[in-house]
Amino acid sequence: MGNAERHMNKRVVKDILLVVVLTVFAAQLRVHPFDTTFRIGLGVIVFAMGCLYKKDIPVLWTGVLVSIAILGFRTWISLRAGDGLLPEAILDHIPGSLYYTFFAVLVKYSKVLSLDNRPTHMGFALGVIDFSSNIFEIILRFIIVQEFIQGTSFFIHLLSLLIVGLLRMFFVTGLYSTTQNQGLRLMRQAEKKKLEELVLLTSSLQAEVFYLQKSAKDMELLTKESYEIYKSLMEKNERELGKKALQISRMMHEVKHDYTRINTGLKKLLKAPERTEYTFSEILELSIKVHQTYSGETDKHVHFTKDLGLDFYPKDPLAWTSILNNIIANGVEAIQKRGNIHVELMKQNKDLILKVSDTGRGISSKDVKHIFVPGFSNKLDEVSGCYSNGLGLSHVENLVEFFTGSITVNSEEGKGSTFEIVVQENNVIRGEYSEL
Repeated sequence: MGNAERHMNKRVVKDILLVVVLTVFAAQLRVHPFDTTFRIGLGVIVFAMGCLYKKDIPVLWTGVLVSIAILGFRTWISLRAGDGLLPEAILDHIPGSLYYTFFAVLVKYSKVLSLDNRPTHMGFALGVIDFSSNIFEIILRFIIVQEFIQGTSFFIHLLSLLIVGLLRMFFVTGLYSTTQNQGLRLMRQAEKKKLEELVLLTSSLQAEVFYLQKSAKDMELLTKESYEIYKSLMEKNERELGKKALQISRMMHEVKHDYTRINTGLKKLLKAPERTEYTFSEILELSIKVHQTYSGETDKHVHFTKDLGLDFYPKDPLAWTSILNNIIANGVEAIQKRGNIHVELMKQNKDLILKVSDTGRGISSKDVKHIFVPGFSNKLDEVSGCYSNGLGLSHVENLVEFFTGSITVNSEEGKGSTFEIVVQENNVIRGEYSEL
């Protein structure tokens, strides 16, 4: 027997003992409805819940152990209280203890626990089993201690037992269903959060892949240029310089191959998450949620608003995640302490127009023409004293150009900036769009 199996067996034994102990004590909370020793207790509620929540335990053997434990416990209490001798106490408590064995037999062979995805059906079936087990106990009391329900109200008493059984078991299945649904909701929320984090991570890494592809193309062009320089120098009989140019060309070629290998490996790793059916509005909500958290962590109070004239499924959701993240991040960084960021999406003829406005520090007229240049930044980190790397907006421009679109900025120093992206709808929208 392996360690895992031994561990599982120990856990099952612990679960059985827990159900037995809790059922025994709960069974002592009871009422006597018929002026006889017959009783209705809470033990069966605990036992039924144990069977539902601890599905690994053997129901039948657990029921037998519960019967033995209740018989022993109640007999001990009777003897302590001076209610007769040992044989009498045992006979008196046998029917009530065997109730749980009979209940367990019916639960096991009716397979009622397999109805946990249909709580109403399961509640009704368990209620009937509870009622049947009570009838079994009443018959046993008549056989063993010659005790039976008397009077003209016999059928009313039976109806009461049926109603009590149904109420007890509907309470059990209702509570079980509620807690299970709550557990599923929490699991779905956790899975959604993980998926959102994965989408953001993937979009960020894809930005790096994009730059690797661009660098590989630049390396290819430099290789060609270096080789042309080599040929030109050799024609001019500049053999030493020509050899160096050829060596540079070869090195560039090797570096380009390295970039290509890295890029190919990253592409294989960066498989999109299972759910790629994100609408533009969902991507925007995700980006806003992330930057609300970020702005709070940097002691900024940023109010986000949006005005979407339509919604659609993007052809490349990760690219649009990266575009929105970078532009909104730029707006958050531009805001000093308090400010607003507004996102607007509209359709004009065959074009989609996306505007992202912020009430940050704005951009000076001399800097506006440089903001899409890689490495340029006018944002100083007051904590580190360093400027930002200036790659975000250049990456946005590259992605927009990939969609054969355009991006412009209108900014006024001290008042804020508005970025406007214009792309043709057939380059962006997958399928149909819906107006909002």
